Formats: sequence, structure tokens, C-alpha cells
Amino acid sequence: PQLKVLVKAVVSTQSTGGFEYHGVRPDIITAAKSIGNGFPLAMAITTPEIAEAFANSSLHFNTFGGNAIASAAGHATLKAIDDDGLMENSRVVGNRFLEGFNYLREKYDHVGDCRGKGLMMAMEFVESKSTNTPLPLYKCNAILERTKDLGVLLGKGGLYVNCFRIQPPMCISLEDADFTIQVMDKVFAEYQEGILDVEAFNPNAAK
Repeated sequence: PQLKVLVKAVVSTQSTGGFEYHGVRPDIITAAKSIGNGFPLAMAITTPEIAEAFANSSLHFNTFGGNAIASAAGHATLKAIDDDGLMENSRVVGNRFLEGFNYLREKYDHVGDCRGKGLMMAMEFVESKSTNTPLPLYKCNAILERTKDLGVLLGKGGLYVNCFRIQPPMCISLEDADFTIQVMDKVFAEYQEGILDVEAFNPNAAK
């Protein structure tokens, strides 16, 4: 039978791993970083049959695996997510973000696809919706840096590095989401109106 592995499950999708949305039941789930909330920690979840086969083999050895401090950090993280209702917060605030992103997509021609679940989101930038040509990296960098200067830190990624990766902490508030949308709206308007100095980021600009 085919083994299904879900790598890097993240609870900020408003579910335990996001796979529930796709009708998949993985045999193995792995996660790191988020499971320790800053403490270096990774985990694996699997079926009793696979776990037993693994335990009876000599395939793996880990000096610090399962140590008490790491286990306590992981347990405390999961307890805080549960006690503070952070899964529900991911759903509520994530929906506010996506509503704002779709508003920006309708307003600006350079905003392409907006997608996400919970607080795992992305926004694509294009030259124009009529062509869907990826926005050049230096222009994306100009938008990203201006957004940072106004108080919002975002990541970038995608095959052409023309996407903003918006993955805030699960404790983020509706007010934080509204502020982020306001900043992005301001920066996008500056870009559209030619106020933003994108050529300062162009490595091939004439000297």
C-alpha cells in the first residue's frame, strides 16, 4: 500500500494540519518550529503499527529525542493553543485578512491571486491581471521594504518570488489584521501612482 506522509503540519491553518480540507488521512505527520513556539522541537505522529515497526528497528538514534524540557515546551504550546482558542482565532482573523486581500485585489491591477486557510496566506503580484506576468523581483522588493518601513513585516516566496507570504502568529488580533490591510493599501497606492521609488531596487538600473 502507498504510504502517505504529511510534512510540516502547522496548526495555524485553523485545523490540526490542514489535510482535513483535502480528504487525506496521512499515515505519518511531522511538524517542527511551530510545535515548540520558539523552542527547538520537532515531532512525528503516526499509526501504532508504523510506530511499533520503527521502535523495533535500529534505523534511528537521537541523543535528545523526547527529553523532558522539549516535551514540556511542546505540551505547553498545545495547551495554550487549546486554552486560548487560537484555532478559532486563526479562522476568524484569517477570514478578515482574506476579505481585505480580496478588496485589494479588486482595487489594484498588480495584485493577482489571494489564497489561504486560517493564517497561512499568500498574495501574488503581477504586472497586470490582463497578462498575469509575474511582477519582477526588484519591484516586489520595493513594495516589501516600504511595507516594512510602515510597520508590517511580511515574507516572500513562490516560484518567481513574486508572492507575499503572510503567516502571522496565531495570537494576532482583528485590529492587527486591519492595520496590515491599511498599510498594504497605502503602499499599493504609492506603487500604482508611481510615488514608490522602485528603480532604487533595480539591479540593472542605469547609474
